[in-house]
Amino acid sequence: MGRPFIDFTAVKAAVTFAQVLEHYGLTAKMHRTRNGDGLDGPCPIHPEATGKDTFKVTLSKNCWFCHLSACKCGGNHLDFVAKMENCDAHEAALKIDQWFNLGLAGKADSPPPRQQQGGSAAPSRPWSGSPPAHGNRPQSETRAEPLEPVEELGENAPLSFKLENLKTDHAYLTERGLTPATVAEFGLGFCAKGTMSGRIVIPIHNRDSELVGYAGRWPGQPPDDRPKYKLPAGFRKSAEVFNLDRASKEEKGLPLIVVEGFFDVIKLWQLSFRRVVSIMGSSLSAAQETVLVEASEGRAGIILMFDEDEAGRMGREKALVKLARRLFVRVVPLPQEGAQPDHLTENELHALLD
Repeated sequence: MGRPFIDFTAVKAAVTFAQVLEHYGLTAKMHRTRNGDGLDGPCPIHPEATGKDTFKVTLSKNCWFCHLSACKCGGNHLDFVAKMENCDAHEAALKIDQWFNLGLAGKADSPPPRQQQGGSAAPSRPWSGSPPAHGNRPQSETRAEPLEPVEELGENAPLSFKLENLKTDHAYLTERGLTPATVAEFGLGFCAKGTMSGRIVIPIHNRDSELVGYAGRWPGQPPDDRPKYKLPAGFRKSAEVFNLDRASKEEKGLPLIVVEGFFDVIKLWQLSFRRVVSIMGSSLSAAQETVLVEASEGRAGIILMFDEDEAGRMGREKALVKLARRLFVRVVPLPQEGAQPDHLTENELHALLD
């Protein structure tokens, strides 16, 4: 009898990486970075190794990276648990489901439960300090690339509804420097009810301009360890490239600018950089790679402009390796640590892109 089905996306949406760290009793062993969104500390995957701050966590993106020269691995919650428990991603998802009493195992179409508040629901299981089974492997076997995101097979079906009565003049949209015309163009607004209640919603269209989902951004710092962004249960993020429908209508002779976030796209579009799309994170999927190559007709190529942080640098390096085999790719690092494309002024963007 096979292992029970479990939706990886639902598991990752239901529990934050911060809660997983707390479950292992690791939070107290780490310290926050200056921007408040990171944790640094010794690598729990390699307790036998030396290094004060070799393990880096980005809380808002629920990702980690190990800087030890013998490892150079990173990933999300499932990848971390898989490393700690010496198991595959499926078994890691089942363990998280059990630890936090999610009840997702065996349910193919159940929406993810609301994220647990204030740490793990199960009693905290302190990290014992004993190296996982793979920790004693020969060094040559541990020189692995960061784990790839799990591909979400299939397409997103067009929605049969549209969210109505959104508050388009919410203060958060003004704080992000968006004009009423841009808000209207992208269909942004504050949602007061339903599964996206309390969030700024961002419509997501496929390359044929069909509405396939909504992303929800908490306006400001979310409470109770809730994620900043929320996607619908079952939504296949890796199957879509945000804003590709608009970008494809622009002049084909211009390069396609690829960024991580929704608001990066929206802000650059407002500043007249219209050939801009987002992969909705720092990991480029095979499906996204295919459509980006198809959308980059001729010799214009692609510009990678990811966030200037550990996850962004790791993501753009891997995207470069994939895309450069098929077309011209230019990498544009941002001017300072922690910078994001939507933080830049029009003049700064021109200086980087021209």
